[in-house]
Amino acid sequence: MDWFIKCIKNYVVFKGRAIRSEFWYFALFTFILLSSLSLIDIMIGWEIGRINGFPVLPLVEISRLLLLVPSISVTVRRLHDINKNGWWSLLWGLPVIGWLILILWMSKEGDKEENQYGLAA
Repeated sequence: MDWFIKCIKNYVVFKGRAIRSEFWYFALFTFILLSSLSLIDIMIGWEIGRINGFPVLPLVEISRLLLLVPSISVTVRRLHDINKNGWWSLLWGLPVIGWLILILWMSKEGDKEENQYGLAA
């Protein structure tokens, strides 16, 4: 949970580097949080509509909006750790192929030496 809090506190920091564990713990905690909120929404019956057959759940949607900038920030800093430009994070918008590329990159060990984005974390 410490990594999640660190990412939330640094939500506007797009410079520097994020190690693998920072990114993956943030992703794990976000997944657990959104899964829990979706269960709460469903149990309470707070489905406010459907889009393409999928329920629109208010707690989940509000949380997704609140976590959008921190998610982008930690992704950019993670890309910096492997010496890639943050603009590569736009690959999340390319279904399947883009996701696979980014998941592989996010799993890669970061540069041990200083790179153009700063010192090793």
